[in-house]
Amino acid sequence: MVDAERLLTLLGRVTARLVILDDYASQDRDDLLGDRVRLGDLKYTFQTAIEACIDAAHHVVADEGLGVPTSNAAAFRSLADAELLDQGLATRMAGAVGFRNVLVHGYAEVDDRLVVDHLDERDELRWFVASMTRLLADPTAES
Repeated sequence: MVDAERLLTLLGRVTARLVILDDYASQDRDDLLGDRVRLGDLKYTFQTAIEACIDAAHHVVADEGLGVPTSNAAAFRSLADAELLDQGLATRMAGAVGFRNVLVHGYAEVDDRLVVDHLDERDELRWFVASMTRLLADPTAES
């Protein structure tokens, strides 16, 4: 059984970051690219939003006894395998983990234009929150 309070706290973190991301999405992208302070905040906001999704995924996987994922991306695939998350969304969230890894670990040079372009993909975070919220409402329903 999923600890609803813990999951809602994690999902609340994502939702709070989405408010910030929505604000950035409404701004002129060229102006954003020219402002290293706002760009740094945008990167951090993406990082922490995705990390909260990762934490939520691991929380549900653990509480549902779905095994131990071998990676953060695998946690989303575990949710899909258990029919707790749509397979397509799980794949996109696994991709978000890769984006977060680039931001945090610098596996590749971070292209600021790519970071700004990710604002067009923030709905995936919103859909993940909605899916996990539905799980709390009806634990037997696929999200």
